[in-house]
Amino acid sequence: MELTFTYGTSQRFRRRHGDLNLIGRAVGAEYPLERATYRLNGGPQHSFYVEPVPDPGLDWTVEYKNSPAVNRLKDQGDFNIEIPVTERELAPGGNALRVIVRDAGGTTAEALVELDWNPEPVSLPLELADLSGYAHIQEVGQVVNGAFDLDRGGNAIRSREPVYPDSLLLLGSAHGSQAATYRVVFTGFDGVKWLGPSDFFAGNEAADPPIGIKPGWSSAGMAALNPRGEARSFLAWGDHSGTEREWVVKTEPPARFVVRSGVPYRVRHWVLFREGVNTVSFRIWPEGEAEPDDWLCEETDAGVAPELPRHTAAAFGLFQHSGRAIEWSDIRVVSL
Repeated sequence: MELTFTYGTSQRFRRRHGDLNLIGRAVGAEYPLERATYRLNGGPQHSFYVEPVPDPGLDWTVEYKNSPAVNRLKDQGDFNIEIPVTERELAPGGNALRVIVRDAGGTTAEALVELDWNPEPVSLPLELADLSGYAHIQEVGQVVNGAFDLDRGGNAIRSREPVYPDSLLLLGSAHGSQAATYRVVFTGFDGVKWLGPSDFFAGNEAADPPIGIKPGWSSAGMAALNPRGEARSFLAWGDHSGTEREWVVKTEPPARFVVRSGVPYRVRHWVLFREGVNTVSFRIWPEGEAEPDDWLCEETDAGVAPELPRHTAAAFGLFQHSGRAIEWSDIRVVSL
């Protein structure tokens, strides 16, 4: 058995949401696992979830996985270690994370990962039109799900194929009302259910009782498209967490917009927090054409029951549900 990490054993993080995400895989493990734990800087031992069973025949383009982790993980052996930014042992600068997995056959795999932690949030405005000064994707953002790469030659960010469901790269930190603009190219669809391409992410929520990974998705406003010509905005708290506080608001019926592969588009995506109401708006149009006056989708959480949780801040991120690689470039995020 071997522990591998998507971005290696020396990683860097800046405060973008409530957790540091360390994504990897236990290769060659026998299931069920006896234990999977991490220890930060010699502190207490914490358990984390490893996806135990593959789902043969599952079509990732249209289905949600029948797993406690839902779409947080894809294949057998996948894990996503979530280290809270409030962890007592987490220190600015260098940190040592020891990861141990023991499988059903009694084999133990161990890895030591160096984490460089900067607790300062990313300020607005955020200007990512020129990516030539960055050497690694972890200098640009934090990967929460899936994997992304920096294409310095193309001055773009690309989701890595095969694309994992609900891939998310956070570029900003949690702020109030804000607006993002960017250029996006979809390289292929393969009959996907939904594509993305961006989200104002408010965090992952734990199941009850906790399972070692937070399956719930909280969004202050997602922009979503599909190749069938449908567009939606989503707002959610703890979507797929299975808790009583979970809620979702979405554009119903979907708006109409036909997206094509290989065509560059421009997107304007807003989130507005005002008088206790969270509003998300977005529009998309082919590059070179005039920007539309009207929003394609606009939704609020005004109808959500008052006793349920609300969002007051969110971090801008690049999001993809499924499909072929997406390319993002010329990204700007400003405060409203």
